[in-house]
Amino acid sequence: MTKKRKIVVVLLSIVSGIIGVYLILNQYIVLDRTSRELGIYEIVSSQADVEVLVEGTGKQNILGDRVSTKIKIVNILFNNTSNNLVEGNEIEANEYLVVHHNRQVSGLQWTPGRSIFSMGTSYKRLKKGEQQTIHLKLNKESNQFWIMPEELIIQ
Repeated sequence: MTKKRKIVVVLLSIVSGIIGVYLILNQYIVLDRTSRELGIYEIVSSQADVEVLVEGTGKQNILGDRVSTKIKIVNILFNNTSNNLVEGNEIEANEYLVVHHNRQVSGLQWTPGRSIFSMGTSYKRLKKGEQQTIHLKLNKESNQFWIMPEELIIQ
């Protein structure tokens, strides 16, 4: 190999490595900024479909700009849906949180990763092993549950 060719190969390897590291970091870095809100959201109050005592599992799923969590049902207080909820089972429920790419919210265009922000409600996620009574709303179109913050519940 000529000297020029070696330099080009080394530079291409370095650039490929930098791009590869960026893509990996962009996929796996998730910052918890739930104490802050980003944007204005119009969220409608409604009656809860389900009231359950649950335990947090610590499992979180991010799909696009939506955040969901797995919760374990400890006790069903009421269920006004056709869904068969069983005590001891885990279900996935969407949270009133939103995800933004760090490159959109930081001053640097090439900042990798994503950040989770509040949607302006009092909602706080359950930690692993923490038990709490929560209200769920069923989205009938997608058949997905949403964890309702207290201020959105109409009694």
